[in-house]
Amino acid sequence: MSVVPMAPFFEEIKEEKTLIMTGNYAVAGAVAQTDPDVICAFPITPQTQSVEGLSDVVNHGRLKSAFVNVESEHAAIAYITAAVAAGARGFTATASQGYLLMQEGLPMAVGWRVPVYMLISNRAWNAPNLSIWNSWEVTLMDHGWNKLFSENVQETYDAAILSCMIAEKSLFPTLFCHDGFIISHSAQTFKVIPDEVVRKMTPRVKRHTITTEKPGTWGGIVTPDYFMEQRRAIDVAKKDVPKIMDEKFKEFEKATGRKYERIETFNLDGKKIAFLTLGSMCGTLKQWMLDPKDAGLIKIRSYRPFPTEELRKIINDNGIEKVIVLEKNDAPGAPAPQVTQSVLPSLYPLGTIVHSFITGLGGRDVTYDEFNAALKKMKKINDMKGELYTFLGVREKKGVIEEI
Repeated sequence: MSVVPMAPFFEEIKEEKTLIMTGNYAVAGAVAQTDPDVICAFPITPQTQSVEGLSDVVNHGRLKSAFVNVESEHAAIAYITAAVAAGARGFTATASQGYLLMQEGLPMAVGWRVPVYMLISNRAWNAPNLSIWNSWEVTLMDHGWNKLFSENVQETYDAAILSCMIAEKSLFPTLFCHDGFIISHSAQTFKVIPDEVVRKMTPRVKRHTITTEKPGTWGGIVTPDYFMEQRRAIDVAKKDVPKIMDEKFKEFEKATGRKYERIETFNLDGKKIAFLTLGSMCGTLKQWMLDPKDAGLIKIRSYRPFPTEELRKIINDNGIEKVIVLEKNDAPGAPAPQVTQSVLPSLYPLGTIVHSFITGLGGRDVTYDEFNAALKKMKKINDMKGELYTFLGVREKKGVIEEI
């Protein structure tokens, strides 16, 4: 990897080549190739390198974007939403507490149908104390953003381009996630796409924007007489997004040879138990399964919209009886954590037994021993009575947490 990490993107990329970069820098390169008009983000660990990389490409004159420094993530989402509403192509990025600070502005981008694309370098909340390491904060809130998860650096580079494609076709803001430090700061090889190919996949799309030529009201008050109809219209429009994602995945495959789907499987043949998870844990599970295991893997790429029908079909067609959900988030007081909250209603008609295993919070390593423990416990679960989730790898004895 170069001592100037973004150097490969300072000049036009004319042919496919293999690079070695961290996930954040790979994202910066991909975003630069999509030629955004505006980049506006506030740096926060472990996202910082992505916007630092973009500022470097802008500084070297390769990217003719407005790189806007703002005072907070709240300002960043407000600025980028307004810029894209006015017709610009715009990118931002954040993580954890920055994502929390953005909450006021995130629903507005959906309501206005503004195709912002954004990176989340997944990081734990600061609760009960500061953590800069990996968890899945992005699974917690549903404002209507499209959400993609990536397993490795190649996938996060590709997801940056795909998110631009999907956002501008669907007119829904789209965020793509990779696991903080595990992918954001991991240097891996990946294949970069020629600039010309990226430009062909990301053409400018004419859409309704704020303009002085046709004045209108954006963000005005809505009375009770009309608010529900507007929310229902968003819900109806959202149902078209899975088809759009499939279309863009196929377009991407045709241009690059790399195939993506909203939900993917590994080693399912003849198995009655399946692990279901997202992001970098999928890679660890695949390695664990190289030694024959009596369980397969279901990998969710599109967390939102959730691939309900596709998941149901996979379970039904393969005769899967039990699903182990591995997730890097918890939901104190809820019946089950966030990913399981989507899996349960999806599989309810099939009567599949589902149990959630919470693991890897705050960046803790997820090990083969934990996979073995989850599989062993799942084999003993034969109904949906009692607790729907278990913490894996916590220091406890007979249910009492050790004081540390």
